[in-house]
Amino acid sequence: KRFLINLNIFSIMELEIIKNGYLECDKGFVTLGRDMGKLVKIPVYCFLVRHPKGNVLIDTGFSINFEKTWGKRLNFFKPILEKDIVEYLKNTKIDFIINTHLHIDHSENNPAFENAEIIVQKEEFEFACNPPSYQKYAYPYKIDKNLKYRFIENDLDLFGDCSVKVIRTPGHTPGHQSVLLNIEGKKIFIVGDACYSSENLKYHCLPGIVWNPDKVMECYDLIRNLEDTQIIFGHEESNLV
Repeated sequence: KRFLINLNIFSIMELEIIKNGYLECDKGFVTLGRDMGKLVKIPVYCFLVRHPKGNVLIDTGFSINFEKTWGKRLNFFKPILEKDIVEYLKNTKIDFIINTHLHIDHSENNPAFENAEIIVQKEEFEFACNPPSYQKYAYPYKIDKNLKYRFIENDLDLFGDCSVKVIRTPGHTPGHQSVLLNIEGKKIFIVGDACYSSENLKYHCLPGIVWNPDKVMECYDLIRNLEDTQIIFGHEESNLV
């Protein structure tokens, strides 16, 4: 009897949007060429997906130790912590981590979930381990190579039921990926930094940190062409919160 009750409860996939905090920065880092010099606070989100086959954490955010770990980045970005993701999820078993990419504000807490399988594009991992000078400070100073990685090189249907699909969206970084969720027939596209905000999309505006501008614009077209899908942009306040 107890088993049947539990089965009924966990047969429904759930999404929890967790606000890690904010980054205070020049708006030029968000919308290149628009409102440069204006100080803004942009949200940093992580997403917990509870699925019958395991719990998935999409991005792990920045850590509580950012004052020690961010170094020179603090000259340009001021993290404002709202939730320590590690503490908040200390009683939740995380089976999978999907990093949209490995920039520090999306992946710094990865090592804290040492039993989770980290799903990342192979190209992103290789780039993060040896980034060029123009992206050096966007990534952690050292990538932990001893974690449990699953390297992929394309799209992925994580559970084989179309409920959690990883979609390659390079541009912001070479191995950026977004996540398409299907929850009880409702589609939600977690964009990550493939598009920071709806303003980037509206004005065809690049982000301030970019690997390939042409690929970014291709991602914008992909997002525009999504039908019947709720979009959660990488660094814009979400109306789903």
